[in-house]
Amino acid sequence: MANLLLEALCIIAIICTPFCRAMPQGNLDLLDNVIMQDLTDDHTNYIQFDEDNELVERYQCKVNSSDPNPHPSHASCRVEWTFGVDCEEVSARLVKQMKLWTGPENCEDGGEKCLYEVTTLSRRLLRGTHTTPVNFYVDNFAFLFRKTHYGCYSRSYSYSTVPYAVGDYGTNYCNMFNLIDGSGLNKEPYFTEETCNNICTTYTTADCEVY
Repeated sequence: MANLLLEALCIIAIICTPFCRAMPQGNLDLLDNVIMQDLTDDHTNYIQFDEDNELVERYQCKVNSSDPNPHPSHASCRVEWTFGVDCEEVSARLVKQMKLWTGPENCEDGGEKCLYEVTTLSRRLLRGTHTTPVNFYVDNFAFLFRKTHYGCYSRSYSYSTVPYAVGDYGTNYCNMFNLIDGSGLNKEPYFTEETCNNICTTYTTADCEVY
């Protein structure tokens, strides 16, 4: 348990350093809490696993009926994914795709599938940045991994570093989905995706061929 807590604290320190000047404090607190919860294996507020480490319950999107257009207070996205391959393969394929899209070449004919950078890589965490090729806005994102009976579960986040950003045309969702799609992970068995507009900015209208 002590080792898990130490790993959690170390990863939080790595993640928070470049975020602190650019992100609203509320988003910092959310990311800190979720990472600490993930790495100490306390999932009771988010997901539940059975004795075989099989996912049996996950975060469910809850829509406030009084708000016809729910969205996060800051341009961001939270997604839960499952994959029918182990987490080491998921992480390796995402890293490979990020490295293929490091330069600007893949965006010469449009889209934003370029300018990715890997910033942190460990057993439980892949963190990176994505820069938009026109305005050069930088988004920070993180994939957190947990082994399951059928493969891998990932709780993933992307946040705009622009302090005043509220809308994003689905960019934060696409930051992550484009990597999953490009690496073919969404074609694997047991692939699932769970998110909604109130935790992922403009998710339902996101066009990842453009953004």
